Amino acid sequence: MTAGVAVWLIVLIALAAMFVIVLRRMSVLAARTRDLEQFQRTTGSLDTRLAAITGPMVSRLDEIRRRAGDPQALADQLETTQAALRELAGEARGLRVPAGMAALGTGLADEVERASRAADMVEHGLDALLAGRSGRELEAQTSLKRGALNLRHAREASARLVAEIASVRPADLIERTGSGSRRGAAAADMGRAHPTYLVDGWEGDDSPQHPRM
Repeated sequence: MTAGVAVWLIVLIALAAMFVIVLRRMSVLAARTRDLEQFQRTTGSLDTRLAAITGPMVSRLDEIRRRAGDPQALADQLETTQAALRELAGEARGLRVPAGMAALGTGLADEVERASRAADMVEHGLDALLAGRSGRELEAQTSLKRGALNLRHAREASARLVAEIASVRPADLIERTGSGSRRGAAAADMGRAHPTYLVDGWEGDDSPQHPRM
């Protein structure tokens, strides 16, 4: 074999190796793109359904606060609402989260679960309100207020997290997978719920309140 032929063979082998490397990287990127797009579609749908459940409930709770709503009508349909929220929470926990986005996926699941727990607070408040016993009015008002605040804040945090998820590009996953994404973790922590909002009474506005430990 002449030196010229040997050089060409080496060049061809090098080109073939580079082609294999590029092909593998393209395959990995394509798989990541599919996973990311599926995750974005699924979380967007989940957030839309969460809004469809929590929005009307918060509005009806506001009406009850103003003595213009029907507590019994809300109580009658609450079981269906609670079941829907529990189903959403299970779906959120079962999401297939792309590598590097675990913090965002966990944060979103936490918010949906907070909404589910808030519906349980509402149930307690409605039970106390409808019992009609003296001395339980403040208990009912407080539970309903807590429930409304947590529903509202869970929905707002969910929307922030889903917006963050939607902004991620396939190329961003490369940075997120090695050392992890501080930006993603910070966004999840910002939106993640955790303490239950406590309120002293029913009167006042619905601006966010700091939890008291």
